[in-house]
Amino acid sequence: MHTTVVNPTHEQTEAIDAYGDGLDLVLQAGAGCGKSSTLKMIARSDRRRRMTYVAYNSSIAADARRSFPSNVTSKTGHGLAFDPRYGARLQRPRQTAHQAAQALDVRSILGIIGSTPSVMTDRNGLKPMTSKIIMRMALDTVDRFCHSADPEIIQKHVPHFDGLKKARGEVVKLVLPVARAAWEDLQSDDSVLNLSHDHYLKMWALSEPKIPTDVVLLDEAQDTNDVLSAVLLAQEHAQRIAVGDSAQQIYSWRGANDALAGFVRQLGCPELTLSQSFRFGPAIADRANEWLRLVGGPLRLTGWEAAESTVGQLDAPDAILTRTNAGAMGVVLEALGEGRKVALVGGGSAIKQLAWAAESLQGGRPTDHPELMAFVSWDDVRQYAAEEDGSLEVLVKLVDEHGPGRIVAAADGLVSETQAELVVSTAHRSKGREWPSVRIHGDFRAPKPDRKTRLVILPREEARLAYVAVTRAREQLDDTALAWVRDVTAVSE
Repeated sequence: MHTTVVNPTHEQTEAIDAYGDGLDLVLQAGAGCGKSSTLKMIARSDRRRRMTYVAYNSSIAADARRSFPSNVTSKTGHGLAFDPRYGARLQRPRQTAHQAAQALDVRSILGIIGSTPSVMTDRNGLKPMTSKIIMRMALDTVDRFCHSADPEIIQKHVPHFDGLKKARGEVVKLVLPVARAAWEDLQSDDSVLNLSHDHYLKMWALSEPKIPTDVVLLDEAQDTNDVLSAVLLAQEHAQRIAVGDSAQQIYSWRGANDALAGFVRQLGCPELTLSQSFRFGPAIADRANEWLRLVGGPLRLTGWEAAESTVGQLDAPDAILTRTNAGAMGVVLEALGEGRKVALVGGGSAIKQLAWAAESLQGGRPTDHPELMAFVSWDDVRQYAAEEDGSLEVLVKLVDEHGPGRIVAAADGLVSETQAELVVSTAHRSKGREWPSVRIHGDFRAPKPDRKTRLVILPREEARLAYVAVTRAREQLDDTALAWVRDVTAVSE
């Protein structure tokens, strides 16, 4: 069980004192290092002031409402931005990209008369840019804009799509006008497009809101989108405390940035650390510190001496953590084949969507799945995976071996975590979670040496993801699949 910290450590006392001095503050808190209990200590130290705790998700916010003192309002960023007038629009039936394209009339926006436009793929094949595909890309563009602090949609918000690098200019010409028209529509109370939580958060941010509070406590600040960071940095009337772990920043691919660094840079505030982990003992802390050295983070973890943690091979872990959805799919299929009861964190919908997209391409039909929509056929995916992309290689192998139907059936055969003999999770979805024993899966692949320099260089976000994965275990960790860490020469941005 997770242990509650009763007496503050020296580092926690420093943080409470810094708050008492009225300073804006950044608190770097390592995995399992009691950041939530530290924030509660700060809140209890001064019950006269109104505080707003900004949680990473709704379940954390709900837990905070039960455990923080009454002077603290606990909400997510979306909770701060929500207006009841959005309720009906948020409850509309699901809208497919095809339905959205028809509702907005994509062909009319682009002045398309007659045949569907096409672009040349990187493999020199023609990719028809149907209204559905353009709409899917435009909605993804709007999402990226909504995660940013930018005041309007520009070219940089259009995603880069695998297989369409050569056609970037043509793609932008088709997608940008539709994205701008979509955003204009979404700002209307009678929009034809479905409203999302990120849409109204962006509208709120653009209105330059003032939060009625004396203190802002921002949790999981390392994965805060720029749109929310900008709002909180503008609350000059309030004392601001950002808490998180820069080494756990793993969502930059979907628009999140490290607000901890932003707060230090823009507010010039002190940066304190919480390095005593209460989740695991020294053996697991040592493994975590290998990754922290690579990442170049501001702290190193101290394991909890009372926790008897071990590192070594595990035959029957409580959880297996994978790098990719395709890797998770493989573990699920193998475990179900052995007759085990398996749970997948986040459910099986992402796996089913991938399988259905593969099935469409196998049947010669296009797909609007973000990972596969640039491809004309399944053969195209196969060739691209063999030449350029390791994660797609895993997906291709699974689909070719098992077929989309068996993969969908496996996803439907999952059980809840309370019923499971094994929990499977991607490392991204494991964030904020912990299990007694954890094994890291082999789809965390070693980077290849540079052909010229022979240096082994790992992208920094991959190192952060491995750090998150190894710090999910409380008692036993099997990180055999990450033994290659000792061969890494350097990290890259």
